[in-house]
Amino acid sequence: MHDVATHVHLPATDACRAACEVVATLVREGHSAYFVGGCVRDLVLGCEPKDWDVATSAHPPEVRRVFRHVVEVGVAFGVLRVRTPDGRHEVEVATFRAEAGYTDGRRPDLVRFTDAREDVLRRDFTLNGLLLDPLDPTGRPARTCEVVDFVGGLDDLRNGCLRAIGEPAARFGDDALRLLRAPRFAARFGLRIDAATAHAIAALASTLERVSAERVAAEVGLLLRAPTAPGGVALLADLGLGAVLWPELWTHDGGLEQTVARLQRLHAHTAPTGAGLVAECSVSLALAVAVLWWPLRSAAAAQRLARQWRMARAEGAELAATWAGADALDDLLRREADPVRQPLDDDGVAAVRQLRQAWADAALRALAAADPTAQDRALRWRTLRAATPPDLWRPLPFVTGDVLARHGAAPGPAFKAALEAAERAQLRGAEPQQCLEAALRELAQRAPT
Repeated sequence: MHDVATHVHLPATDACRAACEVVATLVREGHSAYFVGGCVRDLVLGCEPKDWDVATSAHPPEVRRVFRHVVEVGVAFGVLRVRTPDGRHEVEVATFRAEAGYTDGRRPDLVRFTDAREDVLRRDFTLNGLLLDPLDPTGRPARTCEVVDFVGGLDDLRNGCLRAIGEPAARFGDDALRLLRAPRFAARFGLRIDAATAHAIAALASTLERVSAERVAAEVGLLLRAPTAPGGVALLADLGLGAVLWPELWTHDGGLEQTVARLQRLHAHTAPTGAGLVAECSVSLALAVAVLWWPLRSAAAAQRLARQWRMARAEGAELAATWAGADALDDLLRREADPVRQPLDDDGVAAVRQLRQAWADAALRALAAADPTAQDRALRWRTLRAATPPDLWRPLPFVTGDVLARHGAAPGPAFKAALEAAERAQLRGAEPQQCLEAALRELAQRAPT
C-alpha cells in the first residue's frame, strides 16, 4: 500500500514557481490550465518532480501570443515549450487533445483539440493521468492543491497497481513504446501490473519491433540504469518482451534469470531517495549494458551495441574499455598483486597502469556484478584505488619527452616505449638516473641496425 496524497504541497523551487507562473498567465488570459502527468504523480508520491508539464485549453497560436519566449516542438500536436525570460527553465505546454489512428505506431493520424477529461483519457497509465490546479482563488500558487483524478489513478497508486487507461490493447496500439514503459514504471514505483494490462502487453509484445531503435534505446536505458533494473528486467522477461528485445541474450539465458542476478549485484548498494522511491538513474548507460550483455562480450559486440543503443562516441568507448579492462584486471587480481607494496614487481606495475585508467572503477563494478567469485577482490581493489594517493598511481615522471629529445630521440614507437620503460622503473622504486638509463636502453634496443 502506497502513501498517496489527494492534496499536495508545492515545492519552493524556482522551477515550480516558473511552472506556476505559466499556469497563472494562461488563467489570466481566460484559459483553463493544469499541471499534468509525471510531475503530479511525483508530488502525490512525495517526490520532487524533475520536469513540469502543463495542459491547457489554449491553442498553440494563443500560447504564442501570451508568452514571449516559446520553442515550437510539436505544434501540429498542440505542444510548445515556454521558456522563462532568464532562460533558466522551460515548461512544456500542451493543448488538451484527443487522438485517433496511429499508422506508424507512434504518432496520431488525427488530432482534435478538446477538454481536460478527454485529454487525460488518451494517456498511457492511470498514475500518469492525474491533473493538479496549482493556484488558489486569487491566482497565486496555493499552499495546498487538490489532485483532479478522472481515471482512478489515486486508488490505483494506493492499491499498488499499474493500470492502463481505458482499453489496454488500444493504449498499446497507440504507441508500442508503452509496452516498455509499463515494466519500468512498475519496477520504479513498486507496483504490480494489472492483469488485463499485463495480458495486453504479452499479447502485443511483437509489436515492439515497430518502434524505432532510438526510442527503444532511450526507454530501456532508463530502465537499466535505475536501481530497480533487476525488477524491471524480470518483468520484461515475464511479459514476453525480453525475447523480443534481446533474442541473442535470451538464447543464452532463457528467462533472463542470470541477467537479473547480475543487475542485482550491480545495484545492490543503491539506497532509496525518499518516500520509499529510488533514484531514476544510478549507473552509466555503458556500465549497465556491459553488465547486461556480459556473457556475450567482445570487441565486435561493443561496436554493434554502441550503434544499436545509439551511444555517444565516449559511451561506446567506455563500453569497450569496461569489458577489456574488467578481463585484464581480473587476471591481475587473481595474482594478488599489491600496487601499494614497494618496490613493485611486474604484476604491480601492470596493476597500477590498469587501475589508474578512467574506466577502471566501472570495470571493477562490472566484474563484481558479473562474477560473484570476483566480488571480494573487486571491492577490495575499488577501495584501495579510492584510498591510494594519486602520486602513487601516476607520479610526476622522472623522464619526460623533453629529456629524451635532448638525448637525440625522435617521436615514434621507440620513443613511447622508452617513456614506458622509464615509468616502469620509477614505479618499481628506481632513482631518476636509473629511470633515464632504462629509457636509453629501450631506445638502443629498438634502434635500427
